[in-house]
Amino acid sequence: MQALFKAFWEIALWRRSPADLPDSPALLLVAGLAYAAFSALQSFMIFGTDSVLGRTFADLALLALPLWVLLSLARRQRRYRQTLTALLGTGAVLAPFVVALLAFKAPAESSYPIALLVWGGSVGVVLWYLFVIGYILRAALDTGMFTGVAIALAYVAGSAALLSTLFPAGA
Repeated sequence: MQALFKAFWEIALWRRSPADLPDSPALLLVAGLAYAAFSALQSFMIFGTDSVLGRTFADLALLALPLWVLLSLARRQRRYRQTLTALLGTGAVLAPFVVALLAFKAPAESSYPIALLVWGGSVGVVLWYLFVIGYILRAALDTGMFTGVAIALAYVAGSAALLSTLFPAGA
């Protein structure tokens, strides 16, 4: 398990490529379960018990399905499992940073320095995540980093918009 964490961490730091991961259904399942667990936890921390399972499954689907379409259009379907595994695994590895920032949400409401730290940390994690997605997509599509990050930005913005449409915060 430590070797898996290390592999995903090194991909998140751009030291390894998604191609270094085995093309394994079992690894995809493990990475998917870890990602889903953190997705459910984040959803619970932000929205409470309201539609945690629905949000989690939608989050997974909004990662897996557009990736399949993108790789199919680029005629790189053979890279799907490794790419999805890399996206799920790095998402799970970066999620504890998000969880830690969410844990400071209440104290940040009454303390400007904590609020500033949470805001700065949130910006940093979001940018890191965008560049990690871009790095993974760059490798999967055999393209430049700019293109990978542009696709990552479109994906993150589109999935956030779709999730907020499917699951309005007040509903």
